Amino acid sequence: MRLFLVVLLASLMTSPAFADIERLKSKWKVKPDFEKSGAARESISGADCAPDGGWCLAANDEKNYAQFFQIGKDRLDPDKNGVIRLLPKKVDGEKMDEIDAEGVVFVPSGDDNAPSYFYVTGSHGLSRGGDLQPSRYWLFRFPVETGTGKPTFTFDDKEVAPEVERTDLLADTIDANPDLTSYFEGKLDQNGVTIEGISEMDGDMLFGLRSPCLANHAFILRVPGSELFKETPPSSTTEKVELGDNVGVRDLTRVKDGLLILAGRSDDRRGVQDFTCGEDRSPPSPPPSLWFWSGKNGDSAEPFGALPGVDVNASAETLLVLEETQTAYRVLVLFDGEKNGAPVEFLVSK
Repeated sequence: MRLFLVVLLASLMTSPAFADIERLKSKWKVKPDFEKSGAARESISGADCAPDGGWCLAANDEKNYAQFFQIGKDRLDPDKNGVIRLLPKKVDGEKMDEIDAEGVVFVPSGDDNAPSYFYVTGSHGLSRGGDLQPSRYWLFRFPVETGTGKPTFTFDDKEVAPEVERTDLLADTIDANPDLTSYFEGKLDQNGVTIEGISEMDGDMLFGLRSPCLANHAFILRVPGSELFKETPPSSTTEKVELGDNVGVRDLTRVKDGLLILAGRSDDRRGVQDFTCGEDRSPPSPPPSLWFWSGKNGDSAEPFGALPGVDVNASAETLLVLEETQTAYRVLVLFDGEKNGAPVEFLVSK
């Protein structure tokens, strides 16, 4: 009997923790489908919403546009006329490929006379094949109504509206950051820089990195929001957040007292000699998981646990907070590689 209890205790200690996360049984629908192609609707990689039932924006990592949608009861309602083009076919005579958009955030106005903004970030990393594609190194923003999240201008899917701003100076900032410069020109599978989440806190823009990941720590790049979209690269600092062996940031979402981190596998090449994100090269890939982080320098991230009922290899890449109470978060997770993101709802106990 004693041996049985010892084995059981060891199993509980090494198994993913599900105690704080409940997968809800409600099945979410998406109708109509996201535009404009199968590749786009199977590559939802970031989304965020204006508060209090306002419009939401979803980005994909295959095309050069984003799309507005709304959240209903157990359903997402993409707006067929809500496709907004972010990048033209050419910039300064150079052909642009896909944005590789990985994160979206709604940033409310701090001034009654100023608009709010949606921001969309590219990965700022090489393609999986190691190609340098300038289209991946853009950060975008455009003004929207604070109360509704609707753009304050006319837009379509054919031409980029003048109100859509873009900057490629964040790449210079990353390259100049002492913690990241060594990884700036590396491929994802060689611990190269790859942004996969974006959020905002106290006037700073926070960029969550899937890679690099070093000694069980992921990076979050902090940039003063007021310095973005200027004529010179913004300043930056980095936060090292311990998420575990081979775990990187997949999305960031603001909550009342900090941030929720959607985390997942950092390096797909585990087992090679130059693997850097953990001491042991042999364990299986880490499952998608949720964490809370205060956003304060030096504070540790607190794990809620792995997402129950989710395959260890699933690409959980988008996290939306549906509701926050004193005791729990109700969240929606979307998956890259699944049609319309295949939304799944979870209840996360604080």
